[in-house]
Amino acid sequence: MKLLVLRHDLAEPREAGASRDADAKRALTSQGRKRAARAAGALARLLDGVDVLASSPLRRARETAEALARELDDLEVTEVDVLAPEHPPASVASWLGELGSVDQVAIVGHEPGLSELVTWLVSGLSTPWLELGKGGACQLELPDRVAPGQAKLLWLLEPKQLRRLR
Repeated sequence: MKLLVLRHDLAEPREAGASRDADAKRALTSQGRKRAARAAGALARLLDGVDVLASSPLRRARETAEALARELDDLEVTEVDVLAPEHPPASVASWLGELGSVDQVAIVGHEPGLSELVTWLVSGLSTPWLELGKGGACQLELPDRVAPGQAKLLWLLEPKQLRRLR
């Protein structure tokens, strides 16, 4: 299985002392929506189809996933709770393992969780050695059994690099 990992794009600022519910409702900014659309176009050209497109239930991730879905012939976006902040990599790995035999999965989520997940899948380490910028993406190749230290990093693109792809 190949796994595309995409961080949500630019979102409205977090208000000091805001509740979890208020944070979950933060939308992409107008610039974030434009950037997400450009990145989605580039990703659609890079990927050889997507079987499952999943998003954190938080609005900013969902909106980023929907931009990608539009470029992938309106693929359905599935909200997955384990992609929300504060879920450990093992819970995402467990969800991935439940998908069965699919060729390409795309997930949209948040930092630092996504960097922790990628690091854990590639190296087995819990301390991230990379950081996905807002709108950044990477692709991994996973073995049949999703486990720490078993994935291969195929590519990693910073947001600017991704948006420049034609």
